[in-house]
Amino acid sequence: MGSISDILHRSSVFNSLDKTDLEQIIPLFERRELYTGDILSTAGTTAQYFFILESGTLLLAMEKGKSVVLATPGDFIAMELLSDRGRYKTTTTVLEDGMVFIIPRVAFLDLIQEDTPGAGVIMQAWQVFLDQTAPFAKNIADIDVPAIF
Repeated sequence: MGSISDILHRSSVFNSLDKTDLEQIIPLFERRELYTGDILSTAGTTAQYFFILESGTLLLAMEKGKSVVLATPGDFIAMELLSDRGRYKTTTTVLEDGMVFIIPRVAFLDLIQEDTPGAGVIMQAWQVFLDQTAPFAKNIADIDVPAIF
């Protein structure tokens, strides 16, 4: 693999974006190497980044004993799966060496708040991914969605 473009095309959250939307989001990502035992996020700390998995395995430990293991290239670790009101709500631990692409949380939230078809595609695909991956993490309240992440 190796490129963010390849990973976005494999991701169920981003693979339906058109070329223009991809050109807008690709420069926002930066690649990072992962080592077993690394901590990507710590519950209770300020949420700075969201992640898209290229390779490796991640454990997202949530409160009340809930957890999610992600190991599929293109898995997106973001929004209510990862944060709440600007704070990480999960501790994300690397279980197997690999790579992620990081995107600044604020830049991603700015992108999805735009009134564009691409933002709608991302949000719709995100809901499907969340339903399949961790439906217990969904926010049900009818509130300003980006503000809570």
